[in-house]
Amino acid sequence: MGQQEHAVVTGGNSGIGLAVVRRLLARGLHVTVLDRQPATPAGDEFPGLLQAFRVDVTREDEVCDALAEAARRVGVATRLVTSHGIRGEFVPALDLDLEKYRRVLDVHVVGTLVAARELVRALDAHRADASIVTVASTTAYRGWVDQADYGVAKAAIRQLTENLAVEWADRGVRVNAVAPGHTLTPMVQEMVGHCYDTGATRARTPLGRLADPDEQAGAIEFLLLDSPFVTGVCLPVDGGWTAVGK
Repeated sequence: MGQQEHAVVTGGNSGIGLAVVRRLLARGLHVTVLDRQPATPAGDEFPGLLQAFRVDVTREDEVCDALAEAARRVGVATRLVTSHGIRGEFVPALDLDLEKYRRVLDVHVVGTLVAARELVRALDAHRADASIVTVASTTAYRGWVDQADYGVAKAAIRQLTENLAVEWADRGVRVNAVAPGHTLTPMVQEMVGHCYDTGATRARTPLGRLADPDEQAGAIEFLLLDSPFVTGVCLPVDGGWTAVGK
């Protein structure tokens, strides 16, 4: 890969984000984690390559300051994965709390835009080729019951990804997304602990199971590092869920 690269992972403290961090560190990249709770166990596995900042990704000043400090330490970041997120309420649209609704949209959509454009702004003076991978969801496709917050936010990320890919192509920046299906992240594990039945999901999924976070991270790694002529795509990583026509 030549000169050692620097990647930023939002939400890199757990779940898919942590799996991405581990994969990028194993590839020899410097990795910066931006997270509300940034203490990640991967730092013990790869000493010297990982730095973490406590950041609210919806706050431009916090993101900008963290990226500037990270660049001062290990160089300007040329790779970004936006894997931060929060749960929706999973209630009917008529019952949504609008303050919580705004927060879901703010974290997912505004946070993705803030992180992406602050990375690109920092790149402007360097004209380095770069890539960004956002994290959408299978809920970004079609209509879902009780998903008027989370699903809408993920659909907006999918659209934002396409817009940024077109807008930033002449800057040498590729922008792609993954759309994870049901994945055994801490968020889903918490839902299982509250009586969420995965049986119907397994039955509808052609591959017959839920994904492991590292399987999502593998797709993200490919789009981020190994696909120089791919931009503007949203790749479902869902065991065939979106291919089922019923």
